[in-house]
Amino acid sequence: MRRFFLPPDALSDEHIQVTGAEARHIAVVLRLQPGQLVEFFDGCGALYTTTLHSVEKKMVTATIVKVHHENSMSTAPLTLGQCLLKGKKMDFLVQKATELGVHTFLPLVSRYCENFGDRARQEERWQRIMIEACKQCHRTVPMHIHPVVSLETAEFSSYRHRFAAWEGDRHAALPSFFSDQPGAVCLLFGPEGGFHSDDLLVLNQHQFSTFSLGSRILRGETAALAAVAITQYFTGALQPDTP
Repeated sequence: MRRFFLPPDALSDEHIQVTGAEARHIAVVLRLQPGQLVEFFDGCGALYTTTLHSVEKKMVTATIVKVHHENSMSTAPLTLGQCLLKGKKMDFLVQKATELGVHTFLPLVSRYCENFGDRARQEERWQRIMIEACKQCHRTVPMHIHPVVSLETAEFSSYRHRFAAWEGDRHAALPSFFSDQPGAVCLLFGPEGGFHSDDLLVLNQHQFSTFSLGSRILRGETAALAAVAITQYFTGALQPDTP
């Protein structure tokens, strides 16, 4: 069943009224017809099964058939802190982090960052990519994306577990104790050039532990997603549902 994002002002009693890009996507791109069942998610955990009533490119209306609330709370919500990568790598990372269930995405500027794009346009694009990824992977609560901040000014005090990937550490692996020690987790990754010595001082001040993903030289986006997948598996976020 097709799934779409429900803007806050689109819900009225037992009906949904969607305009803008989502309406055009339903009517023009997908060419859905009145009478078809579709789902809408509101970004707060509610999932609405609806029947399309009127389908026009400027407005789509639907009648709510069923409402389901999903519990997406985790005992170890994961934040991915990523120092800005070049090109479209950040777009790719936002998409895949959403699919993998990352709770919060924290884009950072460190000493070796070479991404100098328009920050407002980047953040707007990341939001669009994230919402599309939620629709594709059937995630009901979107990933929260923070504004871009410098590594020096970022706040890390709310995380119980803090780990930074560093090429200088060849021995420490990612831990697997998250199920025994629940709490918010932050995984932090540098840009293509790695961490400057000043960056490492900042990480040390915030009590980050460094880790390695092995002897292979991984691209920035590959390393981040590999570590996210490992951590999500250990926290149970990628485990199958129990019968």
